[in-house]
Amino acid sequence: MAARRLPLSRIAGIAAWTAASVAWGTAVVAVASAEPVAPDPLASSDIGKPVATTTTTQAPVLAPVPNLPPRGLVVVRYTPTDPPAPRVVVRQVVSGSPAPAAGATPAPAPAPAPVVRVTSSGS
Repeated sequence: MAARRLPLSRIAGIAAWTAASVAWGTAVVAVASAEPVAPDPLASSDIGKPVATTTTTQAPVLAPVPNLPPRGLVVVRYTPTDPPAPRVVVRQVVSGSPAPAAGATPAPAPAPAPVVRVTSSGS
């Protein structure tokens, strides 16, 4: 059964596409990680020519995040801290109605609901 579903030509095609994609990915990573080559400032053709230099007196601006090294691993250190203490929430609930102020007349009680009687006609 497996021989019909995976003939030798299909296995060869899968292997060829896999090899091509791995080679392509390797080439992309190699190009992306290649360091640019700086020209030699003291090349033999530049000897005797004036060199322009600039100086600045401003303080260097520090980056908020350190620059990544051009090669190697980046080690991030984490120092755990204690969680903050839970806040204490005090909630006061007063049940019932508040007492009326001195000299004030209390509000009248609500009227009782009317009683509805249903009588059967006997049928």
